[in-house]
Amino acid sequence: MKNNYKSFIKSIAFLGICLSTIICNAQKKGEPLANGNLFPEQGLTDPHSLIEDGRLYLFMGHDQSWRTEDTWKMDRWEIWSTDNLIDWKYESKILPTDTYIGDRPTCWAGDIMKHKGKYYWYFSNRSLNTGVMVADSPTGPFKDALGKPLLPEGLTKTKSYDPEIFQEDGKNYIIFGAGTYYIAQLNDDCISLAEEPKPILITDEDGNKVGTRDKNAMFKKDGWYYLVWGPDYAMSKNLYGPYLHKGAFVDGGHSCIFEWKDGYWYTIQERGDVYRFYRTVKLNPVLFNDDGTVIPKNLAKEIHKGNTWEFDITAQGWQDIRGTYFVWEDGKIKGEIYGRASIQNAIWSGNVNLKDRKNTLVIKLKNMTAATQAKLYVASYTPSNKWYQIDSEIHWNETAQFIFDIKPNDTEFTEYRVDFSDYDNYEEKVKRFRIDLALGVTTGSWEIESITVE
Repeated sequence: MKNNYKSFIKSIAFLGICLSTIICNAQKKGEPLANGNLFPEQGLTDPHSLIEDGRLYLFMGHDQSWRTEDTWKMDRWEIWSTDNLIDWKYESKILPTDTYIGDRPTCWAGDIMKHKGKYYWYFSNRSLNTGVMVADSPTGPFKDALGKPLLPEGLTKTKSYDPEIFQEDGKNYIIFGAGTYYIAQLNDDCISLAEEPKPILITDEDGNKVGTRDKNAMFKKDGWYYLVWGPDYAMSKNLYGPYLHKGAFVDGGHSCIFEWKDGYWYTIQERGDVYRFYRTVKLNPVLFNDDGTVIPKNLAKEIHKGNTWEFDITAQGWQDIRGTYFVWEDGKIKGEIYGRASIQNAIWSGNVNLKDRKNTLVIKLKNMTAATQAKLYVASYTPSNKWYQIDSEIHWNETAQFIFDIKPNDTEFTEYRVDFSDYDNYEEKVKRFRIDLALGVTTGSWEIESITVE
């Protein structure tokens, strides 16, 4: 009886330990993190991650200016780090002048890896070619290892840019291109190819070839290789493929995917911020079904979608155009007037669809002039086949124009609502707003707390 009692007590104790372990593990793992904008209004995008000693190093390209109107101009790469995915530390930067690129804003996407105590940064020179740099630390300084491209133009039938590095069993592989990805093993020196690049075949369930976007991301989990591009992904049991297209990934742009110490897999992805050519990145967990397929769930709260300007961090893409100059200060933009005062926002293909006729601009303005009226201009456009391009030329006298009343010599912020839906000749989307802040006066000052489109 005593032995049975002791066995019973031991069993209860063992069950208690197991239950305690389960509870502790559950508490340790907790809820996954998500953040819709890790670096608001800083122009940081194209994320590439390296984890070392419990710290994640994030390499990102920097969009040169929100005044850019034609394409992506990226003037450097920046390195940031974190040990909790919440608090970030700026580490250093890499300039194009540190490479064979020279003084040109063509610092497009790349990837970072560690091999035998050295750190290798593989970078795109726009969509032309790919180079490689090396350093003794993940924060640099990085030195151009070749002084010329590792992946030159014409190497394959795809363009030689947007590299992804995958490491397995002491071997390193580079995957690059767009439309069709190519893969090649690197030599042990990490600055030359060990083989001719081979195309990666991706098909749908019916065996039809599936095309891809630029900048792939690769990771392996439970024996499966995952090849990701933007909001899509494919899976294979073989690194070189063929891959089967599985459908939607977590919605976003260029991405990196990694397993973090909290037990979750995460993706950090490119996304829009101030506008199309001045971006940021977001953090999302990557969740999986039992069969390994991805649950395409976006847990990150989307903010700064392009139709709200609150000026809590910067001037957020607004510019003085004529008759005034302004500064950003204390969460507001403030200006002095010396002529016909006009401001406008950056070229933008945002979320305002002008065909729904439910558009109202809400401006919180302190008008410290004698003016009693202001004017809103709305320039519109129809997206072309090249979705990222917008003709920046605007004939403002031909745009939709709306005069609205304002209080003169105001000492408080007043909210003005301007309904701009009643116009017959809009194209599909807003291209740019312009505001004449104080009609008929050439002196005084003004402040704006926020501008919103509802």
